[in-house]
Amino acid sequence: MHFHARTDQTSLIETAMSVGAKTVLLVPSLAGTGIDLGSIERTFEVTVIAADEVFFIQEGTVVASTAALAELRYRLGLGDDSPPNSFRMTGDHWEICFQKTRFVLSDAIGMWYLAEFLSRPGKTLSPVELENARTGIAARSSTSGTGEAFDEEARRDYKRRLADLGARIAESERNNDAGTLETLQTEQYEILSQLQKDSGKNGKARVLTDESKSRKNVRQAVTRDIKRIAEHHDDLAEHLKLAFKGNAMCYRPDADPNWEF
Repeated sequence: MHFHARTDQTSLIETAMSVGAKTVLLVPSLAGTGIDLGSIERTFEVTVIAADEVFFIQEGTVVASTAALAELRYRLGLGDDSPPNSFRMTGDHWEICFQKTRFVLSDAIGMWYLAEFLSRPGKTLSPVELENARTGIAARSSTSGTGEAFDEEARRDYKRRLADLGARIAESERNNDAGTLETLQTEQYEILSQLQKDSGKNGKARVLTDESKSRKNVRQAVTRDIKRIAEHHDDLAEHLKLAFKGNAMCYRPDADPNWEF
């Protein structure tokens, strides 16, 4: 075991290169670092652990965490059991283990929502209640309205943009400018899609509710953090995408990973 006082990625890599394989690097803390530990451990065949994850003070006595030691034994090849799938908040970062691969992510709103969903598989959660619980403020209700999705001024602006795009698309077609044409058609499609989304069956602007606004906020936050997870663990990101498919407010995996928190 080698004690390493610094926790930035560069110094960890330099130390891992110098100590050789099969070494345990003990660092004071990994809170807030966002280091890709998996890559360092696989590349240099070392094991990185944080002292504040293994040891804590209880009634004035330093005590070792049984769960942390069991995970360390497994990572060192001394245990028979696989580490559990876990999604834990420690300090200001999240420690995640899925299919035996462990990594750390900095805290973010979407991570909090993900933990709530993962702790209640198969249950559809209210986006309004989720937002209120996260902030501690009952700022929304599921039925109150927040106004129309767009007003007449916005509708006129949409029409002006579509007319301008139509003229520019026609010009690109005349000039055989395939690159510009594709860009303009993509923008046109996005505007038409947004108009359709924000309009009711009668063509009028749909009235938004607190629930629809909260659902959008929760969905966007979760999607952002699934993308962050993908940078460290493609399989977990894909698992989450499939588990939320069809209903952004319900985590419904094909097989429950039995998450520990």
